[in-house]
Amino acid sequence: MNFTRSRQLTLGLSGGMLCGKSAALAAFAKCGAFTLSCDELAREISARPSVRRQIERLFGSAEPKEVAARAFSDGEARKALEELLHPLIGQEISLRLKKDKSPVRVVEVPLLFEAGWEDKFDLALCVAAPEKTLLARAKMRGVEKKDFLRRSKAQWDQQTKALRADVCVLNGG
Repeated sequence: MNFTRSRQLTLGLSGGMLCGKSAALAAFAKCGAFTLSCDELAREISARPSVRRQIERLFGSAEPKEVAARAFSDGEARKALEELLHPLIGQEISLRLKKDKSPVRVVEVPLLFEAGWEDKFDLALCVAAPEKTLLARAKMRGVEKKDFLRRSKAQWDQQTKALRADVCVLNGG
């Protein structure tokens, strides 16, 4: 009898702001999984001169804090930024996964469900946390409650994501 894996398992890891996606990704990496963070990919891609110029045209600036402030306060601006970056991020994910031969690969995609990408993965995993915990984490990171709530509203709520996921992990720790 042979119990070796005949193919790779690729997980899409999502969840709300401050739910613990990065901690979960780090735990998978510690266990030997190949990991990718879409937030890191977005930073890398946004730094490319051609992309930076496009962001400057859209926002008048390519400085991350200025872009984020506008994107989280203006739905049309956020949509334009996503339309620019999501295809580029998707291409980069595909390129990196094609090169990887690990049996388990985990890609942290904060907007996995909003982008409609859950079907691109073998398994969609959602990390959720109680709102009281999220507010405490925001406070520890120096994020004002109003800013946290405004940014959270730019994403689907935790319950919707949890219901769309194949697996949901509650991270109250």
